[in-house]
Amino acid sequence: MTKPQLSIIIPMRGGVQNSWLQELLKIRGNAEFILVYPPHVPFIPITEPRLRQITSPLQGEVIQRVTALLNAAGEYVLSINCDEYLHPNIVEIAEDYFSNFPDSYFFRLKQIDFPFGEVLVDQPWASLNNIKDIKINKPNTEKTYSPEEKEYTMREIPIVPLDNKLDFLGFFTGRKDHLGPHQENFDKKVWKNELVQETLKSIVPTFTIFGPLKYIPFWTADRLIGLSVQAKFFEPGKIAGHWLSSPEQLRTENNPPDYPRKNRRYVLSELSILRQFPGFGYIWNLVVFDKGGIFMVWYPRSTLKSLTEKLGLKKPNVSQ
Repeated sequence: MTKPQLSIIIPMRGGVQNSWLQELLKIRGNAEFILVYPPHVPFIPITEPRLRQITSPLQGEVIQRVTALLNAAGEYVLSINCDEYLHPNIVEIAEDYFSNFPDSYFFRLKQIDFPFGEVLVDQPWASLNNIKDIKINKPNTEKTYSPEEKEYTMREIPIVPLDNKLDFLGFFTGRKDHLGPHQENFDKKVWKNELVQETLKSIVPTFTIFGPLKYIPFWTADRLIGLSVQAKFFEPGKIAGHWLSSPEQLRTENNPPDYPRKNRRYVLSELSILRQFPGFGYIWNLVVFDKGGIFMVWYPRSTLKSLTEKLGLKKPNVSQ
């Protein structure tokens, strides 16, 4: 078989319409589509040589995405959801990007959201300029763009500052070092698959506690994989990728009423990151002091915040 240029991997759920997949299969070029279903959910009855449908051994977004990624053979890989639609020229866009930025780890797609049931996907897709012709918006420079200009510039994305020190003030104030132009997540980005496959070799063993006893978190593969790749190949100060400009390359339909978004405990998957990379202070700040982290789950943050204001460590918010 010819090696695909792009693997598009998607964790599935029940009730997905054939029309969604038919729209996705309009993508041109050398792509493969890997759909991974939870147990007992039937496949969508479509025959397409570029399509593989797989049943995961367990239900859950983490195991379904990891199963899909382990089967991805493309030069590049992109993870989306089963309520999202891609530009039909996404393979060409990926080739254009990495030919101009061969040292990048990834690029992020320009995304727009639309309400459930609105058939925005019927609108034609606009063409993106050649990557070399798009201006680059560099953070922390004197060059400024108007909001209108920013829509049509690519934004540099620096690698996550994983070498930050453990911030003990997070005990009082909560986590701070996630703020900035870097990005933690994996989804909505086209990655070099060789980096992802090497990182999976480190992620999968963390699901074993000891012997036959396994722990696989249900949710939040997004941050687990995105941070793990950047930590595995960490280079201080590196520009890891770019956020593409308008017009959009990804359209996301809001969840249907039957599938409302729920609160998720991110820390349950991020313990896996800590097991892989215990030497990074940024990871400790994430796991311990994030609003969903170990510390903040059990301690009254509002009380600590009030205490820091009384001690003069933080200025109180003044209502207008």
